[in-house]
Amino acid sequence: AYNRLGKAYSEMGQYAEARQSYAQTLKFNPNNSIARKNLDRLALLQEETVQMHTGAERIDPALFNEEPGKTTTTQLLNLASPPVLAKVGVGDKVQLQASGRSVIVRNTAGEEIGRIEPRLANRLINFMDGGNRYAAAVRNMEQGQVRLMIREEYQHPNMFGKVSFPAQGGGDTIRAYTKDSMLRYDREDEDELLNEDEYYDGTDEPDEMTEIDFEGNETEE
Repeated sequence: AYNRLGKAYSEMGQYAEARQSYAQTLKFNPNNSIARKNLDRLALLQEETVQMHTGAERIDPALFNEEPGKTTTTQLLNLASPPVLAKVGVGDKVQLQASGRSVIVRNTAGEEIGRIEPRLANRLINFMDGGNRYAAAVRNMEQGQVRLMIREEYQHPNMFGKVSFPAQGGGDTIRAYTKDSMLRYDREDEDELLNEDEYYDGTDEPDEMTEIDFEGNETEE
């Protein structure tokens, strides 16, 4: 319970309270590795001199709603030093910066915290060059790893039909295929209606009718 409280305080930038919470954990369980690790991390922070992630931009929680084709999660490579990572918390917005064929991830202070793995980086660069825009935030930090959630925020008209993050084994044009299929079905329906009209030559004879004279007698034509 104290560890969860410490994590909550840490994410809000209340580091003194976070340290107290983790210290309470160690008071009752001196061998608790999670509390000790977080106290070590907090020890890197000099609140009187370092503007921590209290000033970091918090991401809209909606970013964390997974949407097939529009969101993906990835683990950062080439992580920064612990003092830099200590300034980042879960939910912080980060910047994606293309540099050659690499994508550098920076915190809101402009410090590099890591890089996107090469395959995903190459895809992001191609799509950003095409006009797409992406938002990213820290989704998880534990055991020396940092995971990001990346979301497509805007799809340029030139990229219409191209999926930013296709499912494994899926193609790049799933959206376009779906739309084309719907249009194809519409066209087939229209063709069926036209084919039905081909059987009508405009010379249908009216059905025979029974006439009734004014005296009430039925007469046949």
